[in-house]
Amino acid sequence: MSPLRKGALAVALSGLFAVATSAGAHPVPAEAANKQLVLEFYRALDEADAAGTTRERIRGIAERFLSPDYVQHAAGLADLPGPGSARDKLIAMFEAMPAMKGMPPARTVAVMAEGDRVMLLTARDLPGPDGRPRPTYIFNMFRIAHGQLVEHWDVGTPMPPAGGGAPAPAQP
Repeated sequence: MSPLRKGALAVALSGLFAVATSAGAHPVPAEAANKQLVLEFYRALDEADAAGTTRERIRGIAERFLSPDYVQHAAGLADLPGPGSARDKLIAMFEAMPAMKGMPPARTVAVMAEGDRVMLLTARDLPGPDGRPRPTYIFNMFRIAHGQLVEHWDVGTPMPPAGGGAPAPAQP
């Protein structure tokens, strides 16, 4: 093969690889911003919990981070009682809760983003049935749009029943 043909082939192949790579690439800056938004939301909640001021600060935190049309898919939070949107109901729930001062902050184990979704795995040491602290893991996933959280899903590891033993099997 002539040097000219080799050069043309190399240019053609490099263009093909560039197209294939960019077609499958994700908008990394947007994903990084989405991850940062979720981490800032959790940091604001943790700071309010640590200070014992969640009731007073939850409205501002929610208005900053949660879209007015926020959708809650988490089983324990999806059907909160009361009037208003899912965001309004979440605010009301936190405003009615006793101060959580002294609750150990959650540790971030992993945070991953793909497109407009961010998955966060956290761990928190909570008392087990025997009273000794044990890690409890919680998976949260958010969909982000326009710089706010617009959807939320979560699942946590079940605590074993009182008296020890294996946790009850999940119901379908």
